[in-house]
Amino acid sequence: MKFRFLLPVMLAALCCACVTHIHSSVTENPPPEEPLSAFQHFRLEPVFAANSQVSKQTAAMAKISTNTQMKLERTVAGWEDKSPSGRTLKIEPCITELKFVSGTKRVFAGDFAGSSAVIMHLRLTDADTGKVIADPEFYQRAAAEAGKWTFGGADNGMLVRISTVAQQYMQRNYDTAIGGPTGLDTSDKK
Repeated sequence: MKFRFLLPVMLAALCCACVTHIHSSVTENPPPEEPLSAFQHFRLEPVFAANSQVSKQTAAMAKISTNTQMKLERTVAGWEDKSPSGRTLKIEPCITELKFVSGTKRVFAGDFAGSSAVIMHLRLTDADTGKVIADPEFYQRAAAEAGKWTFGGADNGMLVRISTVAQQYMQRNYDTAIGGPTGLDTSDKK
């Protein structure tokens, strides 16, 4: 008799525990203060976590860091001016929110583990003056159902896509400051 009432409570708790509360507040990033081509040198800083909750997810942070460094280094390498003079753009990628469902959790819990999601900011600063040129926000998620059917592949893909959206913002704003999308799927916006 007691178990009959306990089952609905346990199911409700399980459903609430797997909800992902990470959402972007914007769908479109504003343009930088000036085109990135106004800079001759580019200094890419390591990806860092904004808080301890994010930094605890070491495997996901390592994958985001590797992908972001690789993609952004490749992008700015072609823009680097060989002369010692000129302005330097400091690029600081920061993960502000992260929930990553590992492949192991996905196999055992399926879509009950919830969706994966990540928000990254890319602070672009004039290294000489400290003036912030742009601070775009990028958002990606992997739906719980997609994660279940791909055995975590969708979750891992999210860690790559976040760096791709950041790279596209940089490329899009090199010649002309026009802004760009956060990567937010508008059907996910609440």
